[in-house]
Amino acid sequence: MPDLSIPQHILDQIVAHARELAPFECCGLLAGKDKTVTHLYRITNIVAVEGAEKLSTFDEDKVAHLERLSPEERAEIAFVMDMGDFSAAKKDIRKNGLDLQVVYHSHPKDPARPSHTDIKIATDYEEIWQRINLPVPAYLLVSLMHSPAADIRTYWITGGQVRPADIHILYQLRCGPIPPGSPYQSLDNDAIIQF
Repeated sequence: MPDLSIPQHILDQIVAHARELAPFECCGLLAGKDKTVTHLYRITNIVAVEGAEKLSTFDEDKVAHLERLSPEERAEIAFVMDMGDFSAAKKDIRKNGLDLQVVYHSHPKDPARPSHTDIKIATDYEEIWQRINLPVPAYLLVSLMHSPAADIRTYWITGGQVRPADIHILYQLRCGPIPPGSPYQSLDNDAIIQF
């Protein structure tokens, strides 16, 4: 049984988000129910617009390195979610009875695997997720380093350890008009079959 199921159209939206912001990193959240993602929340990456000294999640060496870079260069190698956007997403997740399932971000010029900074931040946030009543999420990374192809990979990061997450991709197939009394879902009066 997979760890999570993610619809292809949501993966397509994440890749589009990554391409729109390249060469900057994009970031966001995925939420849903019963291990199935249903909602995507784009979150602003503030690294490009804020000074590095405000980025408390980084150690002193990383902050010193980031301070030497231009805002554009910072956004290529790091992301920090805008807390206003994050709070609005968290509120909507709770209002809709959903669970946070995934934190995503892009690596415009690097592989789709967690960097040392990604692992450190994910490990540091294990306690924070509990304090704000959210489950520890999986981490999805999308790499554009071999653009136009995008490489998407998802991981569990706990206790500083990284392991791949088992993801099932949900595809939708249109099959024409739905017969009366059919158990299938409707979208514009066509049958939808997920596999």
